[in-house]
Amino acid sequence: MLFTEAEVNALNEQEQRYPKTFFQDFAQQITVYEDDDIWVVDKPAGLLSVDGKTLKVSLLSRLERANSNVKLIHRLDMDTSGLLIFAKNAVAQTHISKQFIERLPQKKYHARVFGHWNEIGATGEISAPVRYEPTLKPRHIVDPSWSKHALTLYEVLSHEDRAGEAVTRVALKPVTGRSHQLRVHMVHVGHVIIGDPIYAEGAALDIEPRLNLHAQQLRLKHPVLNAWMDWESPIPF
Repeated sequence: MLFTEAEVNALNEQEQRYPKTFFQDFAQQITVYEDDDIWVVDKPAGLLSVDGKTLKVSLLSRLERANSNVKLIHRLDMDTSGLLIFAKNAVAQTHISKQFIERLPQKKYHARVFGHWNEIGATGEISAPVRYEPTLKPRHIVDPSWSKHALTLYEVLSHEDRAGEAVTRVALKPVTGRSHQLRVHMVHVGHVIIGDPIYAEGAALDIEPRLNLHAQQLRLKHPVLNAWMDWESPIPF
């Protein structure tokens, strides 16, 4: 989602005018789970995970207005919706951040991609390095010569028609966590995620008002209880 300078200024000014009750209500509406150590929320599409260089409206800044103890662990793209976990103290932040570094958390995304891809029930993996391409800002690309690999597991769930176009529902499990990894891997296999404002064009962009990518499931160890915990978010498309 791209904004003009005037739109950014207007959004920033509006955010500053909201009373604290707005942020408290917002936090309550998106909370999936909360205790003394962690806070799991369901991020809306179209909201930054953290403040940008110019746009100062984000999930983190809103949660901080509701609870100043909240601490960032990981992010989702602005256009992606779904589950994010935050810490509520430094110990929990360090513990869960280490889990992400060691790739222990299990994440599953739900997406709809353009065209009928593969057979229903088909599974496999996409292994292709992804890097940022400064000449195509803000795009990332597959670069076989790039040193950092990127791996995504997939399962084809169903074939559908949307606005007269063929689309496919897929489950995506990122093993690595490169920026734009799922979006670029879908482009790489020839089935861009529908509604993607960065990578989709024509009908693939126009048939949906938002990126059809949702962080549906999250599983990791609680930083204090040391027990595995699972959360799931309803698919909004």
